[in-house]
Amino acid sequence: MKKIKKIICLMLCAAFFMPSVTVQAKKDKDYWPKVSEKITAKAAILVDVDTGTILYEKNVEKRYYPASITKILTTLLAIENSSMDEIVTFSEDSIYKTEGSRIGRDVGEKMTMEECLYAIMLESSNESAYAVAEHVGGSYDKFVKMMNQKAKELGCTSSHFCNPHGLPDEDHYVTARDMAVISRAAYQNETFQTICGTKRYVIPETNKHNVKTYLTNHHLMLYPRDTAAYLYDYCVGGKTGYTIAAGSTLVTYAQKDGMTLLTVVLSATSPEYWGETRALFEFGFDNFKLCNASEYSQNMNKEGVEKYDTLNVNEPYAKIDSQSKIMLPKTADFSKTDVKFNYKSLPENVLAQLEYSYGKHKVGTANIVRTNVTIKQQKSSSPKETDTEVKKAQTQNAASNEPEQNSKNATFLDKIKSFRLDSIGIEVKIGIGVVAALLLILILFRISFHRSYVLRQKIARRRSERKASKQYVIIKDNTKRRRKRR
Repeated sequence: MKKIKKIICLMLCAAFFMPSVTVQAKKDKDYWPKVSEKITAKAAILVDVDTGTILYEKNVEKRYYPASITKILTTLLAIENSSMDEIVTFSEDSIYKTEGSRIGRDVGEKMTMEECLYAIMLESSNESAYAVAEHVGGSYDKFVKMMNQKAKELGCTSSHFCNPHGLPDEDHYVTARDMAVISRAAYQNETFQTICGTKRYVIPETNKHNVKTYLTNHHLMLYPRDTAAYLYDYCVGGKTGYTIAAGSTLVTYAQKDGMTLLTVVLSATSPEYWGETRALFEFGFDNFKLCNASEYSQNMNKEGVEKYDTLNVNEPYAKIDSQSKIMLPKTADFSKTDVKFNYKSLPENVLAQLEYSYGKHKVGTANIVRTNVTIKQQKSSSPKETDTEVKKAQTQNAASNEPEQNSKNATFLDKIKSFRLDSIGIEVKIGIGVVAALLLILILFRISFHRSYVLRQKIARRRSERKASKQYVIIKDNTKRRRKRR
């Protein structure tokens, strides 16, 4: 089956992507857009959420303190490991071992998980982050381990977390690249999208407070908490952070023209980082375009080849996922991209993955997925056939397209004649051929032996009859002679 996958992928490459492979892309410095405005933040990155393409980067591998943007990972873990209606109880540690941003909770106070997460993302509540960590992890330390494990699973390589809120710790640090990876994964969660994009929220009365608690988002590009000077029409969410050690940190999401971009700035200064974040978004929206890999690949196919399989069917056995997208500069041609195949760590129902690059930049991936097309082949009882999907397809086609046969009356030779080898590998064909030949020889030998045995029996019977006949004549003649003598 692996060889069939590779053959399909090679056919795909030949039919659709050969032009992109043969054309050499220009040097990176000649065509990739540049940010005109100076970015004073010590580290910054601009990433497309859909494809993961990095549009701009500055010191993305250097480590900095994240401050409260740590709470993006805390919120994501809580969403994935709890339900929004669970009750969180604030412990003494959550109240007395936190400082900084708070919403004034008391020991023993109870809130739903949903209310806690809004308090974390909008008001940057440190006591709520601590209480959520204890509730989700079973203990504070276990939750911190979950944070580092989740970061590693997402692909972070240079970050380490020591707490769920981001208060200063020498061993609590991130890189802009890793923080972008975490932020991108978080925004792909719909519940997180809703929470981080909410401007205002009200926590109802609790067992400790008989008044409502009003929350407002601290992100000034989304909500004019203190001033409307930094509002950005396309901002859809984000998280702020600040400590003396970390400086100002900021994660922001923006959507425009079907594109969703995110920025991360670390060790920045306020209010400059608001304008610099806006400048990065404008740079991204003005200079890049999102391309559907499937549609562009079909347009590139000048020879009209629409089927790329070797399985003797009228429809494709595999196709490029219609949702696969890549990010390119607006001035770039899709045909200038380079493509290579990836067969490792593939999701279910994915035969291979196409990895697109434009110069030195990775611009996205596209999955080659199976279709629901069945293979027109009768079911084979050969022990060499191991692909269960091909067997299923053979059975379905035999039932729908072939005449009904009486299996009890069908001979073995008839089954061999009706067997088709169109979509089986060469090794399997040879094996089946050898087995069939041996069985045919055995059948012919048995038939010949049976016939020769019957022939020998007939000859022996005739000889016996002739011998018996002669003996009968002799006996008869002797009887006549004795009668004459008398």
